[in-house]
Amino acid sequence: MRSETRLLSLLGMFASNRTYSAQELAGHFECTPRTIRRDIAELRELGYVIRSVPGTAGGYRAESRTMLPPLQLEAGEALATAVGLTLLRGAGLDTANAESATEKLRGMLPPEARTAVDEISTAVSVPEGHVPGVDLDAVITLAAAITARTVATFDYRKRPPSWGETTATSETDTPDPKDQAHGAKGQARRVEPAQLVVLGGHWYLYAWDLERSDWRVFRLDRMGGVHATTLVFSPRDHPDAEAAVSSAVTSAAYRHTVVLRTDAGVGEARRWFPSRAATITEAADGVRVTFGVEDLRWAAVMVAMTPAPFDIIEPDGLLAELTALADRAQSIGQTGKSPLGAGE
Repeated sequence: MRSETRLLSLLGMFASNRTYSAQELAGHFECTPRTIRRDIAELRELGYVIRSVPGTAGGYRAESRTMLPPLQLEAGEALATAVGLTLLRGAGLDTANAESATEKLRGMLPPEARTAVDEISTAVSVPEGHVPGVDLDAVITLAAAITARTVATFDYRKRPPSWGETTATSETDTPDPKDQAHGAKGQARRVEPAQLVVLGGHWYLYAWDLERSDWRVFRLDRMGGVHATTLVFSPRDHPDAEAAVSSAVTSAAYRHTVVLRTDAGVGEARRWFPSRAATITEAADGVRVTFGVEDLRWAAVMVAMTPAPFDIIEPDGLLAELTALADRAQSIGQTGKSPLGAGE
């Protein structure tokens, strides 16, 4: 057996996290223990951490965190992996590691598949302001904290209010006087993380805020200094994380909440309102569409454009805005001019 083949086989065996004696390995590969010791020394020179375990049951054992045997990918698998790495930046998770891994995979691909990866990389772009800008390390740290049920800490900054908004209505997580005392600066948060949710092109964390004693929703691109502590917590019962994030994003952060009822199906309703704009759920009397707005006049426009019959569940003021919109549209249709004069 060639030494290169034996080294690859050794990597595969060590990946099982077992301890092997030199005699056992020599018997397996039909060589001498001296040859095995030389192979182990070569693997160590390549950067693999392989410990010598003393004792009668000792031998060689690899550190699992260093063991990553070369992957054997079919052309289609390599292409799918390369494409996924190329598209990472669209999810805000582009890293130097992703770039280097893509280049390595490109070298493995046949010419036509390599061309496909290059074409996707060139054809796909994410405009400025639309990349979530999420730190991959933050995602990994929070995911680990969720799995291990350990408290996470981070600095969280609020987005500044848009025109016409108050400070309270501009926040993704539920407004709280403690939050507003810090203004727009980042503030230290300690949470029991429950779930990461990707919605409308953004990453969110659903977590129990230890200082506010309440469930909160945090956007990852507003976090800094994410750290998973060693403090273990007991999991709490909580509402559906996806529904909670959807509600926080589409309605809770706005001044007015609009609730519509329609006999159309959920799939059809989702064609009118994207997930980032509204929460769509099944109800006993039909489908409910819930979304938030700062100005009910905008809600009237959105509702008027909905291509199906609907009932307004709330708010009461929306019907008056729809009536005003209809009167204005009728006036424009009759005169060709807006009923609002200059300067009004």
